[in-house]
Amino acid sequence: MKMIKPAILGTLMVPAVMFAAGAANAEENTTTMEATYLTETPEGTFHSDALTGNQVKSSVEDDEDIGTITDLVIDEDGQINAVVVGVGGFLGMGEKNVAIEWDSLELTKHENGEDYVITVKASQDALEAAEEYNREE
Repeated sequence: MKMIKPAILGTLMVPAVMFAAGAANAEENTTTMEATYLTETPEGTFHSDALTGNQVKSSVEDDEDIGTITDLVIDEDGQINAVVVGVGGFLGMGEKNVAIEWDSLELTKHENGEDYVITVKASQDALEAAEEYNREE
């Protein structure tokens, strides 16, 4: 019987030691990194309001205004996938939203050096004929 006790005790101790080691690793991995902060806008970046509310111009229709950016579609990595543009309608009535993929847009600095001119290679008729974007919440 004396030989069985150490064997049973040893068998019970292995899971306990493994649990304690796992708990120590779990505590080590749950430490979060402290937040970092900006004091100014980094070069080559811009704020979302540089896009939202701005007109989108048609590069195929002599830079005519063809819609207003109402929203941005951003992925989990923080990259802009598309801009939502309100097109058609009159005084906000009958307007529909169309999502234009980010890569389809061209952003250039306005001559004032602060604002962006946003153009797309599409006509107003093409945007009005495009399928409406339905935002799923």
